[in-house]
Amino acid sequence: MLSASQLRKRYTMALAVIAMLTIAAQGVMQFVLADQKYDSRVVNMAGRQRMLSQKITALSYHISTAQSGSEDTRYRRQLAEALNLWERTHAGLLRGDSELGLPGRNSEAVENLFGPLHAHHEAIAAAARAILSAPESVATLARNIDTIRQHEADFLAGMSAIVTLYDREANAKVVFARWLEIALMSTTLLVLVLSAAFICAPATRRIQRDMTELAAREEDLERLFSASPTAFLLVLGEKLTILHANQKAMNLLGLPPDPTPGVYLAPLLAGGDEANQRFLDKLGQGETLNECEVRLVDAVGEVFEALVSVNAISFSGQAVMVLGITSISELKRAQQTLEHYATFDELTGLLNRRTGMMMLDKSMARMHRQGGRLAVCFVDLDGLKATNDDFGHAEGDWLISTVARVLIESIRASDAAVRLGGDEFLLLLHDCDLDEGSRLLDRAEQCLQETAAAAGKPFPIAFSYGLVLYTPENGTTADELISAADSRMYQAKLDKKRLRGAS
Repeated sequence: MLSASQLRKRYTMALAVIAMLTIAAQGVMQFVLADQKYDSRVVNMAGRQRMLSQKITALSYHISTAQSGSEDTRYRRQLAEALNLWERTHAGLLRGDSELGLPGRNSEAVENLFGPLHAHHEAIAAAARAILSAPESVATLARNIDTIRQHEADFLAGMSAIVTLYDREANAKVVFARWLEIALMSTTLLVLVLSAAFICAPATRRIQRDMTELAAREEDLERLFSASPTAFLLVLGEKLTILHANQKAMNLLGLPPDPTPGVYLAPLLAGGDEANQRFLDKLGQGETLNECEVRLVDAVGEVFEALVSVNAISFSGQAVMVLGITSISELKRAQQTLEHYATFDELTGLLNRRTGMMMLDKSMARMHRQGGRLAVCFVDLDGLKATNDDFGHAEGDWLISTVARVLIESIRASDAAVRLGGDEFLLLLHDCDLDEGSRLLDRAEQCLQETAAAAGKPFPIAFSYGLVLYTPENGTTADELISAADSRMYQAKLDKKRLRGAS
């Protein structure tokens, strides 16, 4: 039996021969098509010479019978155009003209037919030029028209013979090309038959033997993989084809029991993820990876977080990669829950005090770098303690949540709402002055009044606030800003009490 190297060499030689024959056949066809284009152009232009000759004769006669000067001028212009094209085409047929698409490659037989036409062509051309150059001479006009008529019949007969010969030569080229193409295709078919007999048949037997060996190795691999409690994939090549997967990986990723070469790793990774793309790039470079975090798609189409470790090994004579996969979705969800509680207030969903203070510090630092304004608003609920004492803490929590919802709905997307604790809130209003901030809080108070009326609660629903403006020139700290806003809020609360007492 031939070795794999010998089969490969024979197969390569057969492919090279077939490729050369195919290229030769295509080359012949392209040459014939190009030559047919020129031949068709030559036949058409030669046929047009006859029509132009007849047109010159007709225009010469029309000039002699013109009824007016404008009519005479029109016929002479048309005659000049027809004469110029007729002479240029004649020269192009003899010597070639790239603009007219005439190659000028005439056979000896065609050249022999053009020889007798020369005198007729020159006589007609000279007579036509004489008509154009002597518009007032009636005798000269009649004599030149007669000359054109005397030579026209011979010229037409000669051109008819040339057109016929052109057409016959073109058809002969096509017939030759067809026979040549048939010969090349027959040779190609013969090479294919010989390749099938002496190359493909031994290759088929070799493939069958290799498949038997591969089946035995797959059984060994399946026993090894199936014993592992971790999801494992065996991946091959630049396309990251999945060769094998253990039962754990099949259950986790929804893989078929026997992955085929059409199953790839890339579709198992969630799309549009930069970490996944970096992971694929590293795999393509053959890097060894340890607990690389990626996002995979599970058996039901859900995306989950996983740690993937990769090692390159040689298996069955091939360089492959072994991927070990561990799902960390539960751990990530727990981490995200902790991060949420560390960032947001549980009751209201607003930023908590720690996160709000960090955001305030960042906003002030950005003002120092880029300039701008920042309005800081301290908000305090009115009557929360009385509500808790008289109606219970559940109603107090409802009051806090309701005010928080109104505040977050009243500010812009670029702003931030913070619960400092208890009944105290902080609003960070970016690119906002005191007047704009006051209008925003007034709208929030109006919305809160509408909410209170709709809720029909037996306790007051209101808040007091204080606004201060921060600019980089102030040199104020975050604590000083909040203290100033708190003082203004307290003054606003006292003013409300005085107004209620006065009423």
